[in-house]
Amino acid sequence: WGPAFARRASPDLKMASDEDKLLRQLEFYMSDASLPYDTFLAGELRRSEADATVSVSAATLAGFPRVVALLPDLSAEERAEALVAAAARSDTLRACDGGHIGRRFPLPADDPAADHSVFLEGLPPSADEAAVLEVLAACVPDAAPASTRRLRDLKDDRQARAFSGKWHVELADAAAAQAVVDAAAAKSLRKPGGQALRATLLRAHYEAEAAKVAEYRRKTAEKQAKRKAEAEAAEAEALRHAHKEHGKVLRFSGWAADRQALLDACGAHGEVAWADDGAEGHVRFKSREGAAAALAALQAEGAAAPPLDSNGAGPAAADAEMGETDAVAEAGEAGGAAEAGAKRARDGDSSAEEPAAKRPAGGGEAGAEAGAEAGAEAG
Repeated sequence: WGPAFARRASPDLKMASDEDKLLRQLEFYMSDASLPYDTFLAGELRRSEADATVSVSAATLAGFPRVVALLPDLSAEERAEALVAAAARSDTLRACDGGHIGRRFPLPADDPAADHSVFLEGLPPSADEAAVLEVLAACVPDAAPASTRRLRDLKDDRQARAFSGKWHVELADAAAAQAVVDAAAAKSLRKPGGQALRATLLRAHYEAEAAKVAEYRRKTAEKQAKRKAEAEAAEAEALRHAHKEHGKVLRFSGWAADRQALLDACGAHGEVAWADDGAEGHVRFKSREGAAAALAALQAEGAAAPPLDSNGAGPAAADAEMGETDAVAEAGEAGGAAEAGAKRARDGDSSAEEPAAKRPAGGGEAGAEAGAEAGAEAG
């Protein structure tokens, strides 16, 4: 990993395990399963005219969050150094000049051998090249491979670069490659033990993979657009509701009587939807007109003597220390609420109220907020 990492490593660190994690992550970034679909790295690639391979700056990769998480004690320069050292251990990557890390093999779309190569899968992870050659010789004698490449399972970081049982097999020509694909389709391409193997032309396999990625991204974009539209609709509805409720709510303070007296006093001027219980709180009317009428009356009558309580047992007592304090009522503009304070309850018929279960627990002014979050993480 280089002297910088060796200098800072903890004595208890499991070097081999952490080295493999870093190498696995690096190989994944540069793999056939990731690099062709990474829109950021696509703009960072340097292409070799000699062998159609690509490379990327180690300094760029050193800034990736997962690399930083794997090497938390190193500087950006030291992380880049560790990545170059890791690439030297890889069978698919190599350290290039200029601090770049390159692939040993072309990307499938750039590979001149892709038209006469197959993607072979279904072999056990332990199968080696001799096993592949044996299978092909037994099932397709005329399809002698020109080269083979054993693929690792890089998506699962728990597997520590384990082999996947999948292979790239280059044949002599397109006819030989098609013969292997045909044998697999006919179930005659089998591994020792009799289980059928799957084979696809290499270019066709990666074109299908690209189509899957494109479809996944399309669906993801649709879901994000839908969530955004729903959030915007919810926000619009909240604003519409707030505007509709504007002017229907009074806030009171200094109320000395009980809740029923408050309902009676307010209900004489308009139908009440609900009211809080206590010396302070809110009263919601079913119409703006009722709220405005109650506000005006309570403001006008705030200095009058308190009435009998709802049981007729006597006056609704004011705070003895405060004495006969005037009721205070104000119309508030913010949030569409009006404020009212009253000490005296008006005689008259009480208005019907909603059941407690339908009333907001704490009362309150009309208003609502809506929002939505969306994100994604790749790599």
